[in-house]
Parts: sequence; C-alpha cells; structure tokens
Amino acid sequence: MRRLVFVLLFMVVMMSSFMTNELNLEAKDNSRKATILYFNDAHEVSPVVNDFRDRGGVARLKTAIDKVREENKHTVVAFGGDLGGGTLFGGVYQGFPIVEAFNRINIDIANFGQHDFDFGTQVTKELMKESEFPWISSNLTDPEGKPFGDVATYQIFNKRGIKIGVIGLTDDMDTTTVDDQVEQQDMIQSAQTAVAKMQRAKKVDVIIALTQESLEKDKQLLSAVPEIDAVFTEEKAENQSFIYEFDNRYIFAPEGNIGSIIRLDIHKKGKDIRLNPEVIKVNHTVPEDPELKAFADYYEEKLEEDLGQSIAQLETPLINQESRYQETNIGNFVADSYRSYFKTDIGLMNGGGIRASVPAGEFTLRDAYSILPFRNKVIMATVTGDTIRAALEHGVSNVENLSGGFLQVSGIKYSYHRNKPEGLRVDHILVNNEPLDLQKNYTVAMPNYIFNGGDGFTMFSRSELVVDETNARTDAEVLIEYAKDLDVIHETIEGRITVLQN
Repeated sequence: MRRLVFVLLFMVVMMSSFMTNELNLEAKDNSRKATILYFNDAHEVSPVVNDFRDRGGVARLKTAIDKVREENKHTVVAFGGDLGGGTLFGGVYQGFPIVEAFNRINIDIANFGQHDFDFGTQVTKELMKESEFPWISSNLTDPEGKPFGDVATYQIFNKRGIKIGVIGLTDDMDTTTVDDQVEQQDMIQSAQTAVAKMQRAKKVDVIIALTQESLEKDKQLLSAVPEIDAVFTEEKAENQSFIYEFDNRYIFAPEGNIGSIIRLDIHKKGKDIRLNPEVIKVNHTVPEDPELKAFADYYEEKLEEDLGQSIAQLETPLINQESRYQETNIGNFVADSYRSYFKTDIGLMNGGGIRASVPAGEFTLRDAYSILPFRNKVIMATVTGDTIRAALEHGVSNVENLSGGFLQVSGIKYSYHRNKPEGLRVDHILVNNEPLDLQKNYTVAMPNYIFNGGDGFTMFSRSELVVDETNARTDAEVLIEYAKDLDVIHETIEGRITVLQN
C-alpha cells in the first residue's frame, strides 16, 4: 500500500511539473497585446447631425472606449487636440465641458491642437489645470524655450511589458490667437530631440506621434524620424477616416467631430512587433452612456437658455458660403460692426473667421456666436495706405484654394483679378470713396488675429496699436452691440469688392 501511495504521489508531482513546464512554454509562445485608442476634434459634447449624418458625442465616445477596455485592459486612450473654439459650443464654453467629459471617460494623454489656444494661453492653462489627465507637447515652448505649461515632451506607457513611447506635435499656430506666451518650434527637429531623449531614458518597443499637421508634413516627419512607427494625426474629412501606409509605417486620421476612433493593437511576440489598425465608428449605432448623455443634455439646455435671447430682427438672410473669395452681406455686416464700434476709417475681417450663415427672422445671441465663435478681440490700429494695399494683396493671393485670409471690408472698395500673378491682383482701391493714399495713415478696426499675423498677415507688425487686445472686447460682443443698435438688420451686397476674371 505504501509503495502504491508513493507511486501515485510521484506521478502527481511529475504531471504537475510537466503541466507547469507546458504552461511556461505556452506563455513564452503567446504574444502579448496592448491597444491604443485615438480620436480628436472634440468641439461638441452632443452628437453632430448634419449632411454627414449623426455622429460623435461624448456619451457614445465613452461607450465605445469602455467596450475596448473591457476586452483589453492594457489600453491607452489618446486625444489628438482641438477641444475649444471653431463652433458655437466651443466658442461659448471654451472647451471646459469637454475636459470635464474627458475626466469622466478617463483618457490617458492629450496633445494640443492649435484651436486649444483660441482664447489665449491663460485659458489653455486653465483647461490644463482642470484636466485629470496629462497633456504633452514636443514642440510648443514658452518664451524662454521651456515646454509650454511645463508639460512633458514625451511619455512612455508600459502595457503588459510593451513599452509605448508618445510624442506630441502642433503646427499652424499662426491660425489661432497666439499671444507671446507660446512659441511653435520646428516640428521635425523637436521630434528628433524628443525621440532621442526618450530612447536614452528607456528602451521602447513602439514610438507613436500625435500630430496636428498636414498629411504631407506627416510624411516628411516619418521620413526624417525613422524611429517613429505610426502617426496619429488630425482629421482629413468630416465623414471619413483614413489609414495611410507610408514607408512600411502608418498615418491614421479619424473623422472630425469625434465621428470615429482609430484602434491600434500592438502585438509583441519575443522581439517581433506587429501593428493591427482598425476604425471604430462613433455614430448612431453606438449606445450613449446614460450619465454622459445627461451631462450633454444639461449643457445643450444651458446653451439654449443662455443664447436664445433675441437682440434684433433680421430682414434678409446672412449668407456665408462665398466669404473666402468675394463680397458677402455677412462679411459686410461683421466688418461694419468693427468699423462702427471704433468709428474708424476702415474695418477688416478675414473671411475664414466667419463660420455660419443665419436665416431671416429673430437674430439671437446664438446667431452672433455662431457667426464669430473664436472670441478674437477687436483692436484698433493706425495703418499706412501701403500696408493696407499689402494686406489686400495677401488676402487675394490664395483665393483659388479658398484661403481663410480673404478680406471682407468696410469703408473700402477694391477690385482684384483672379488670374493675375500673386502680388499684382488688386487695383482701384478706394477709402471712403477717395483713392488710397499709400503714404497716409488710416485708422483700422480688425480682429487681433489678423493684426498678430494670423493667416500670414505679417505686414501689420509695422503698424501702431491704438487699442490693444488687453483693453478690447471680443468680436461677438462687438457684433451683438452693433445688432442691438441697428434693431433691424438689412444687409446687402454693395459692390465693395469686384472680382475680375481677365
């Protein structure tokens, strides 16, 4: 009996050892998996419903993210930037409800978009302070060259032994309200520096870049920094996601308005790394998280309550579609409001900053903020005639590509030739029905965005500020006051801008 017991115990020990060894071998054979979820362009808490159908919303976003996390807890959720400005909701609440929603979703990291600076760096820093997640930037600095807001220039996540390095890059800072507290450094050089520091600090398996830049610049980045395995970039379309292959690596662009999430599964087996991308739609098929649905509904009701107040009667629709290449009545309305506010010789408005048309009827606070959601300040400057001519030339230099720098005007009449060379397109400039005097000083009201060099208007650096942005009112506030004074708004096309084809 003792011998039998001994034999049985020996067999149990041997089988247990064999099974343990087999399990260890299996564990070595199995690949490990980490997941990255990426989205950007989050200006609205509620779904966006337009010609591109029903998509987005923070309540659906949370549902989609939670589903992936339940499947794989080793997941990094990254936001690519742009949560303020650009829309009515973003203009009124400056991105703070979006940050609160992201805190509830528990995202892991965020890169800056240029529109996160639409209300100045102080607001950006307040958004960062409210964030329960870290921000990152490899190329935005303060005037002393230190990382803006003391953020990290890179970050490393260790998910199940897979080390993922992340850098963040932001381009086109001249298209936002840039003050002197943030500077954009060279994108590629900044990326190279961040990657080198990261690799000296710790060996990583995968390096990804969160970028706000064009596809062409993303390709240049991959060419110049071969250590980067994938780029997650800004949206290229409102209703379509893109997965580009370049040099055996990837560039991912989700839909705008949180219309989709890019999922990237990273498989590691031994030293081998495999990347498997997927697009996750965030549309009407995704159930809304109940708590965030209530959160979004609260803000929609608040927005309606705050902005539904009527301030004037609009007799003719204000049409915006053509503001980037010809005179529009909405462009006249905005430029007139600036000129009227300061009683200046001239009012200027960049067509790309006008963001919505308005139907005839009651004109409300909501309408004003829809037209001008960026909250630029309306400043007053003394400008020479020569500079005004240079500004008009610059405004028409890229009309064929619908550049946002096309100038809507008040107090001026001018014509331009679409087919002439850049710099030689404008002629017959009149100021208050008198020929423009290149040597004369004129008073001009315009957004601080233009005066500070936005859309490439660098010529105003030689002009003298009379009322600077620290003492100025926002563009929407000026427009609201002008509408109230008019009481009845009747805007027409007056022949201020003539487009010549020859």
